[in-house]
Amino acid sequence: MAQLQVQLSDDQLEELRRYGSQQQIPISELIESYVNYLLAGGPPVPMSMDDVPSGAELAAIATYGKAFDWLADEPDLYSLEDGEPV
Repeated sequence: MAQLQVQLSDDQLEELRRYGSQQQIPISELIESYVNYLLAGGPPVPMSMDDVPSGAELAAIATYGKAFDWLADEPDLYSLEDGEPV
């Protein structure tokens, strides 16, 4: 298995540790999860929290995240015979 060394500032490492602790996930698993996300075609997350993702980036995140896949199976509640003619 290959290893990769990445240089982080002290602040970045502290934030990563804090986030991992809040999520109860080891830092190595956080990084591995993000790498798998990128390899699956997910768009890179902006480097700064000050950057606001564009509409296209949000749409890509929603698509690759599969959080809304259940909408594809939405039942047909109405037919053309329902309601009054317009």
